Amino acid sequence: MGRHDRGPVAPAVSRHRDPMSAREESVYEKLRTSLAELEEKLREGKSGEREVHPRILAERTRRIAREPTRLDRAPDSISCIVFERSGRRYAVQLESVDEVGPMSRITRVPGVPAYFLGVAARRGRIVAVVDLPLLFTPDARSETDAEHLVMASNAEVVCAVAADALHNIIDVNRRTIAKAMPTFPPLVQRHTLGVLEDRTVVLDLGSLLSDRSLRVEERG
Repeated sequence: MGRHDRGPVAPAVSRHRDPMSAREESVYEKLRTSLAELEEKLREGKSGEREVHPRILAERTRRIAREPTRLDRAPDSISCIVFERSGRRYAVQLESVDEVGPMSRITRVPGVPAYFLGVAARRGRIVAVVDLPLLFTPDARSETDAEHLVMASNAEVVCAVAADALHNIIDVNRRTIAKAMPTFPPLVQRHTLGVLEDRTVVLDLGSLLSDRSLRVEERG
């Protein structure tokens, strides 16, 4: 959820970032550890196959790398990363996340909706950065500058959602996810799996990326 920077990006003013908290460092470490465990199993050949075509192996590795989840996860549970933005807590499935990293410099784009914070360059790609509170509630306000990017992509779009803090990685039993409240904005109801007991909104990031109403068009 290749795309390349097709032109120069206007310079943006670099902002000082405080060091990541121990909790945020722990989340990054869990992601790295999960991926390392999966790669080790590939190297050990535990798939039970004698030979795998290099192209198939590369594709399999790519898919697994996008899902750095716990190997002992129960069938009826989903692994999610929990983060916070402007006092609201969100969770997204790890299998839908391409990358989680520190906030890059953002270049503002004039004439676009307020929820579209701008674009950032990440690993040779131009990434659209979205502010979830502004997207779901247009009259909301971004209270702080985001510290992290949670990136995802599909065949058409590469985007990232801004996060103030990374909380943890959790396994969620699908049966414990309550439906979104009728009072939630329509966009939230369309693109959420539901709400957890602590009011964390579980996003369907793949569905959100596919919403054509989110295609950014410049306003005159």
